[in-house]
Amino acid sequence: MSGPRDYQVEGLVIRDATVGERDRVVVLFSRDEGKLTFVARGARRPGSSLGPSVQMLTRGRFQCVRRRGLDLLTQAVSIESYGKLKAELWSMSCGLYLAELVDSSTVEAAPNRTLYDLLVGVLDAINHHGCSDALLRYFELRLLQCVGFCPSVQRCVGCGGRLRPEVNALSATLGGAMCPDCSSSCTDAIPLSVDALKVLRFCLANDLETSCRAKLSASLAAEVEEHLHRFLVGVLQKELKSRAWLFRLRTEALLTGNGQAPTIARRSES
Repeated sequence: MSGPRDYQVEGLVIRDATVGERDRVVVLFSRDEGKLTFVARGARRPGSSLGPSVQMLTRGRFQCVRRRGLDLLTQAVSIESYGKLKAELWSMSCGLYLAELVDSSTVEAAPNRTLYDLLVGVLDAINHHGCSDALLRYFELRLLQCVGFCPSVQRCVGCGGRLRPEVNALSATLGGAMCPDCSSSCTDAIPLSVDALKVLRFCLANDLETSCRAKLSASLAAEVEEHLHRFLVGVLQKELKSRAWLFRLRTEALLTGNGQAPTIARRSES
């Protein structure tokens, strides 16, 4: 990014790290410039005015100074700190999972305002209403769309024919759904139920609020999650630590007898 020595960005903190005793390295996903990395000097010092604004999952306006190495964050004004989200362990963990997804699927200084708006919109929804299984799946699918790897769910990626309302298959390698005839010769194609295909199409055709009204059974939620997980691993080429933590939280909640079904499919953790 080139331009004046002093500049301002709006963004959300998606990763941070400590440097020395007082400083912090902050990765912002910004509205107009994409992912950017800064040094926030003195942010760890007690009483620092900069410290609260560079905490994880804080959205703000940041005053920056360009230099040869990492640019500096000198001032910040918080727009949204997501207090309710951070006060609840499950919601906070889901927010960190979304941040890691964005961080892992983007490169420095590549603007993607659609993805920024998606991230902010979903975090706002979690902050006000908590995080549901449908919300996580919506974000995963829309993130894949924003970075150019959206699964094809209208036509068979093998022959190009319209998919019929029957058990088809989904191939992460080929990038979408396949008819039964084509899937028989694809090594990574796994069965895609009629209802799971409907869920994927529904989320791609509707906005956040409408999509999250969908009520998924435990088995259907696990199936959709597993398909999207395979796509994400194919794109990111790695597993996310925050996803394993979500699985652990949900499993431990089940052990306490709250009766909730797992949000993260067990199969992928083996």
